Amino acid sequence: MFSQTRRAIEDFDNQHDFERMAADILNALEYENVEPMAPCGGSDGGRDIKFREGDTPGIAFVTLEKKLKDKFKRDLSKQGDAEAIIALFCNVDVSPSMKLTFARDAIAKGYILLVFDLERLRSLLDSSLKGIRQRYLHIDDEVAAKLRFEVLSLLKYPDAVPETSPPPTRLEQMLVDKLPYRIFDLLMHYEEKDIAEVPQVGSTLEKHLKLYYEFRQKVRQFESDLMAMIAELVGDRFNSKAIWQMYFDYALPRFFGNTKEQIITWGNFLNYGVTWEETERVFSILLSKPELASQIDKLDESIALITQNLGKIG
Repeated sequence: MFSQTRRAIEDFDNQHDFERMAADILNALEYENVEPMAPCGGSDGGRDIKFREGDTPGIAFVTLEKKLKDKFKRDLSKQGDAEAIIALFCNVDVSPSMKLTFARDAIAKGYILLVFDLERLRSLLDSSLKGIRQRYLHIDDEVAAKLRFEVLSLLKYPDAVPETSPPPTRLEQMLVDKLPYRIFDLLMHYEEKDIAEVPQVGSTLEKHLKLYYEFRQKVRQFESDLMAMIAELVGDRFNSKAIWQMYFDYALPRFFGNTKEQIITWGNFLNYGVTWEETERVFSILLSKPELASQIDKLDESIALITQNLGKIG
């Protein structure tokens, strides 16, 4: 099966970047004190990278040479006898018989050999080290690339992308700008690790997921508190829940900048003897509640943070 990652490693032609990638791989695999010896060129005595595994020192041979057997022997001959590790990084496949030969030569000088050949590098970069793959090979994860396309399409052509479901709270439904909700809804169909790997904007999308979730929790709490206060002010009546909902549907847009006259133009949703004057009177009382005022300030803050964060996406 064709592998884009495998082909890119085979075609790698920058020795210095290959050494940097090898150092990043060693760091990602939790080796310690990883130190490239000559990242900008120059003599390194056959030791391209130094590192440690616990108390055991290690050196890395990093090469793009296709005549690997000769290269390995030359670099090994430059090393003194030691109880240490040699990590061999190359962009060709190393056969089992060649690995055995290299391992015997290394053991003769006291070294344990680790081979990071073409197929092992492909496996690492296609699984746990996708960030390194993107950085050096410029290959994006398929799921992450798909998500990036969907997000950018939604931002650029929102009317061309159908909504999958309405938001669950009244305030979210009322907001004119639905993009923050729609992007959150889109992200909820993906795993967090895939969101983090979206090229260029992964961290921004991760932050949006967190900010919008926190915003929704605040909205739920605010709407719950608002309904409870309305129930207390209006009291029990025939079909109380329906009546409380009318006061709620009037108060919510009033809290967020709509006038009484604007709400009336939306159509008469009042019933059971409830009047616009009465809903305005109850709203005036609610407006004086400091706990609601504090919650609204925090909701406005959240909306501003969400908008600011989304603005970072091109």
